[in-house]
Amino acid sequence: WHLIIDGPGLGIEIPQVVAFVNHVMDNLSKIEGFRLKEISTVHGIPRVQSNLIEIMPWVSSVIHAEIEEKITMIMKVEFEVEQRLRSLNLDINGKPLNYE
Repeated sequence: WHLIIDGPGLGIEIPQVVAFVNHVMDNLSKIEGFRLKEISTVHGIPRVQSNLIEIMPWVSSVIHAEIEEKITMIMKVEFEVEQRLRSLNLDINGKPLNYE
């Protein structure tokens, strides 16, 4: 689906977000003429920009909102996991933090 990017593409580097976007883009790339401009965050809030409004004007905002909502949930879970691990002096991989 990387061939359908007309812009910066995915600007969020959280592995679970990347996996989710891969799944979504596999489906959206089947829509003839679909082009992704960008998926990024603005002040920590995910934003999706594509040409769906031109192809499917009545449902594009619903699709974008759903993707943004799911990414927000993934990011919240990742943040919570990271905070809990940090409280146990562990990094995101479960390895002890080394404060030097």
